[in-house]
Amino acid sequence: MSPGLFQAAGSAPAFDVKFLLTETAAAEVEQRLRGRLAPDPHADCDGAYRVTSVYFDTPQFDVYRRSEKYRRRKYRIRRYGTGSTVFLERKFKNNQEVRKRRTALPLTEVSGLTNGHADEWPGAWFATQLTARGLRPVCRVSYDRIALVCACRDGPIRVTFDRKAHGAPADGVTPVPVTDGPGLIGGEVITEFKFLSAMPAVFKDVVEALRLNPRPVSKYRRCVEAVGLVTENGNA
Repeated sequence: MSPGLFQAAGSAPAFDVKFLLTETAAAEVEQRLRGRLAPDPHADCDGAYRVTSVYFDTPQFDVYRRSEKYRRRKYRIRRYGTGSTVFLERKFKNNQEVRKRRTALPLTEVSGLTNGHADEWPGAWFATQLTARGLRPVCRVSYDRIALVCACRDGPIRVTFDRKAHGAPADGVTPVPVTDGPGLIGGEVITEFKFLSAMPAVFKDVVEALRLNPRPVSKYRRCVEAVGLVTENGNA
């Protein structure tokens, strides 16, 4: 599946602008953009695929609580459909600016994160950072995604529509798809515009025409709350 706009550690940042839309509004955005962008070639003919991620946090839930030194970094393992490859990801976000390090790994090797590994193993950097930051698998999230892409003058752009998100506690580092579990976004749609520099005109046109307002929304935070890993007063 598509690695998005991020390729290597130290690469230039990208930008994500996120919206939480009704199904009607999301369908209108998709209709307007399908004539100007193409379905993600890594997905099926409509640009659709299933995503499952395992998220990591400390026993004190420092990532969830946005504690100092944890608030801008998120560690996860992502899998597309029931594929035999997973992606180790560290995502650093400052407002709408995003940097991501991503490493592909055979699903059969993911146990190396907890069972020991050689220094030259591709996932060694990820395992080292999990240990250094005291992170362990916390929860799993699965959802349906449609992605549209385009190569513009200022670089590639991408829009994604995420629906039917469900969460469950993690029972290890393997991203096993969530087949049931509490819903995380109801009937709404998380829509993200992704680009490398200034927002391209094709996105600006849609934002202005439909009067869209950006809104932060985290599937991870919603999952932690929905599956009862923290109480209403924030206690673990």
